[in-house]
Amino acid sequence: MVLRNLSKSTQLIIFYAVLGVLSSAALTNALNCYACSYLEEYSDTSCLTNASSLPPINCTKRYCLTVRQEALHNASKVISFLRDCQDKPLILNGVRTDASSRFYYRSCQQDLCNDHDGRGNSSGGDGSGTGGNHNGIVPGKNGGVSHNQTRMTLLQAAGIMLLLLGTCNYNFN
Repeated sequence: MVLRNLSKSTQLIIFYAVLGVLSSAALTNALNCYACSYLEEYSDTSCLTNASSLPPINCTKRYCLTVRQEALHNASKVISFLRDCQDKPLILNGVRTDASSRFYYRSCQQDLCNDHDGRGNSSGGDGSGTGGNHNGIVPGKNGGVSHNQTRMTLLQAAGIMLLLLGTCNYNFN
């Protein structure tokens, strides 16, 4: 094996370098989302109109989302607006109405995909701005992989590296 011809210290450096690369790859699975809220009585409308002016959050959940509530008989009147990240949104993508309001629910799984106005598609969509239930969910960076699965993969990789190093016939004397 190639590792046999290397010194013990070089083998350990290779081991820790590979482990570091695997660890950093596992940590980059987080999703970046905008998170803010707006109510009609707020004077600051940046959450509603300019998400990119807000600092994104590192979300460890599965979806970025927006929920827009507007007056049923006056669509230009936004009552509330939410940008957030969640594991299980109440409604992935859809429009619901009650006696006085229309609610737009949008969920996505790409970095900063909840930067839109809440009515239409996210920036990861087709850009048409149409509403309705026709938004697709596109797998994002985390693809639904849990942290336990990531840890297990890292442990398996570390075990393989230890096995490789173990075949190098170390002399610990």
